[in-house]
Amino acid sequence: MAEIIVHRTVWRSEILIAEVAKQATRVRGGCGRAGRKEKRVVELWTGGTAIAVGVGKSRNLSEKKRRDQFNLLVNELSSMVSSNSRKMDKSTVLKSTIAFLKSHNEIAVRSRVHEIQTDWKPSFLSNEEFTHLILEALDGFIIVFSSTGRVFYASESITSLLGHLPSDLSNMTVYDMVYEDDQNDLYNILLNPAAVVDPLQTGISRENQVTFACYIKRGTADYRSEVSYELVQFTGYFRSDVDADSLMTTSRFSTYMNDADTRLIFVGTGRLQTPQLIREMSIVDSSKSEFTSRHSLEWKFLFLDHRAPPIIGYLPFEVLGTSGYDYYHFDDLEKVVSCHEACK
Repeated sequence: MAEIIVHRTVWRSEILIAEVAKQATRVRGGCGRAGRKEKRVVELWTGGTAIAVGVGKSRNLSEKKRRDQFNLLVNELSSMVSSNSRKMDKSTVLKSTIAFLKSHNEIAVRSRVHEIQTDWKPSFLSNEEFTHLILEALDGFIIVFSSTGRVFYASESITSLLGHLPSDLSNMTVYDMVYEDDQNDLYNILLNPAAVVDPLQTGISRENQVTFACYIKRGTADYRSEVSYELVQFTGYFRSDVDADSLMTTSRFSTYMNDADTRLIFVGTGRLQTPQLIREMSIVDSSKSEFTSRHSLEWKFLFLDHRAPPIIGYLPFEVLGTSGYDYYHFDDLEKVVSCHEACK
């Protein structure tokens, strides 16, 4: 939604810039030789002064109308590009608008570098859905945390793999999830990072990559249940980020933290070393007519296991990327919606 608003703002700004330029040209043209020549022609043609004066008034009204429209367009631009209530003059408004458009174009060009190529990505899947699907297929997730351990981001796929909600991880550190015997090794890796990648760098070489494995605790809704761990291999790189916040003081490693550490973040993927499908199939009761499916928050199919086709009559590739609501009976929609709402 935010991306749509930005594109609309850019589109509207470009239209207003064109209109402002057109109106400014008309205002200047109305006061030049063409205007005076028009008055002389009318005087010679009519042979009187009264009509010439009337033409002059008409021209003045036309110029005033153009100036008013010009000011209206500039005021609208000002409301779009101004970050505060302070009134800006016309030249400042136009300069700010040009700077905004240049900045947006640079961001658009930079984002296209990371765009997934459409020649091998299914057209019915968005980049986010396709990335989610690939991560699910690889039993992986994306994670971003500081060199001191604070978690800044985790993809939704971590929920189905490890049972942690991304929103809950924002209040945790990786040390809260890592097995106790692996914490010192992880701390040494994060304390002595490999080559740091510039934030604007697009290509990541193998020399910049960092790979390590550790046991991560599985999340559970029942605190009384037995704690279990999964072996996860992390692959990624360290990137400089001066905007990273200082880490929470709840970690037992907080006494070693400093401002320099919080300016480095680790960006990478985590992959379970025990395949998710094998673990699920070990608890499957083949005598029951059941199957497993995974959905995005928009309730689109991301995964459908091999037991589904004999039961529902659809192959996995037929439903991937489509909404589950397209297949439910009308009488069951209310129950499905309530379940869907509970997942959000």
